[in-house]
Amino acid sequence: MFDNLRKSGSSMIVWVLFGILIAGFVISFGPQSVGSSQGCSGGGGRQTMLTVNGQSIDDAAWRFVWQVTQGGDEGGERKRATLTGLVRRELLAQEAARRGLRVSDDLIDYTITHGEFRSAGHRQDARPAFFDDGGKGVFSYKLFKLFTNNRFNMSIAAYKRQQGREILATTMASILSGSVAVSREEARAQYIADNTTVGYDAVRFAPAAYTRALLVTDADLDRYVAAHEAEVKATYAEAAWKGKKQLRVRRIFVPTTPPPATGATPTVDPAKVKLDAARADIVAGRKTFAAAAGALDNDEAFRARGGDWGWYDEAAMTLPVPTLNDAVKALTKAGELTPVLSAGDGFYLLTVAERREGDLTFEQVKRELAEPLAKPKWGQEAARRAAAAALDAAKASGKPLAELYPANKIGQVEFTRTHDVPTAWMQAGGGSATQDPPAAAPAAPPPPAAPPPPTQVTLAATEQLPALGKVELAVEQKPALPRRGNWTDFGESAALNKALFEELTAGALAPTVFEAKGGEKDPPTYVIVQVTSKTLADVKEFEKDADKYVAELAELRGAQYLSEWLRHKCKALVAGNGIRARTDILVSVDDQGKRTQIAWDPCRSL
Repeated sequence: MFDNLRKSGSSMIVWVLFGILIAGFVISFGPQSVGSSQGCSGGGGRQTMLTVNGQSIDDAAWRFVWQVTQGGDEGGERKRATLTGLVRRELLAQEAARRGLRVSDDLIDYTITHGEFRSAGHRQDARPAFFDDGGKGVFSYKLFKLFTNNRFNMSIAAYKRQQGREILATTMASILSGSVAVSREEARAQYIADNTTVGYDAVRFAPAAYTRALLVTDADLDRYVAAHEAEVKATYAEAAWKGKKQLRVRRIFVPTTPPPATGATPTVDPAKVKLDAARADIVAGRKTFAAAAGALDNDEAFRARGGDWGWYDEAAMTLPVPTLNDAVKALTKAGELTPVLSAGDGFYLLTVAERREGDLTFEQVKRELAEPLAKPKWGQEAARRAAAAALDAAKASGKPLAELYPANKIGQVEFTRTHDVPTAWMQAGGGSATQDPPAAAPAAPPPPAAPPPPTQVTLAATEQLPALGKVELAVEQKPALPRRGNWTDFGESAALNKALFEELTAGALAPTVFEAKGGEKDPPTYVIVQVTSKTLADVKEFEKDADKYVAELAELRGAQYLSEWLRHKCKALVAGNGIRARTDILVSVDDQGKRTQIAWDPCRSL
């Protein structure tokens, strides 16, 4: 009897154990498996890592996306990418749920047993991980379990919850991107644009280069003030010019003489000898300081204004070399000269031309106020005029631009001395030659920014401009490339692109000067162009495979639409504080325990 009981008990134990194994498989894969239904956002985690539109994202979701996010976490980059991936997934999954989409348990099981892995909106082949025989065999539950445990450190049920959410998100992404329709005519136009290439030569006339080359005198500034007095007065703030004690500095700078290739080096640098002689002439009254500077200073702009280095606050001199500040402070009388000073890469002779103090009126400072307003406008107008002159000369010569530049630099204006005597010009932003240390701006703080005048001041086409120094121009040879919308290497210009791709033939010089706009606040760059090569698209090739081109364009536009949709949704939630990450996630701790806040823009990479 005991033997029969023992045999019966053994059979019962075997059946119970077998039933437990079956139940475990059903619980893991069956419809009732925890978290596998409907793409619920829970993942077995208990900590909320992120909130998106009121939906909590737990630590299991974080762990899943963290593991599929590539790279290290230097500077918190991986944390930012993980958070952005979760935001993207949640925005799409929530939209899918709003539209009534559901992910069945059968679908989740199907994707797993057929070797699919969903992450970041993409389907990936997981057969090498899930299937035996190196991915060539059949689905292996054992290998799949090892994958979920080793890669994500989560149970099968938790993994399935993440896959359910991913399937929901990727399905919604496919619906959105697939909603973009493209006609055959649109694809044909895009094919023509992509396969029509133009190579061309161009010469650019950049306002910044012409602004730097201006040789401004006091007479130029006075002329500008007379023509645009309201604009200049709008920048005068009386409070900024109260209680001033300033002096105006002039300089003569001569760079150090390079050592001779052969022979003995002179005991005294010839540059210093030249400045010592000039100093003796000035002291003896044989030359004025301005005349000597106009003849000797190494910088063309300083020669044009007689060495004028601008006004400085006496208590806070800001010349580029401290010894120069000390030397100027030691001068007590107007017109007194420093010794010849060795500083930087050469020799300086300085003088204080005049002093002023007290509450400075608009009349006293109008040139300093006018200069930063006038120079950009002068530079822009000079560039425009130079471009027009260059185009006229190119038309008259009949030669290609590549032959005219850089050998014949139209737009390069050699400096010719005027009769204007610069006396009180505020220098800004240096101006010395390359051998000369950059000149600091005068210590006098600029007046507080005033409201702009009611209308934008522009220069008349006939307004007299200052003289110009050298502006180097050279042809830029652009290789044959397809159209990039309205963008060019010089900035945005619909007119230039239209001329290149729709109007001009190979060898043609464009009949007009084009404006190309860079930044929103930047002046346009002026460009003259000549087409060197042109290849037209073969429409017959498009007709051979039109359906493929339609599908490619639809895919491209669908991806663009999806990206725009995500950013729009994200920005709306951010504006209402609807996306919030746990604060300790956005902190980086280095090896020394130093904590650094991580900046994160939820919408930037969507």
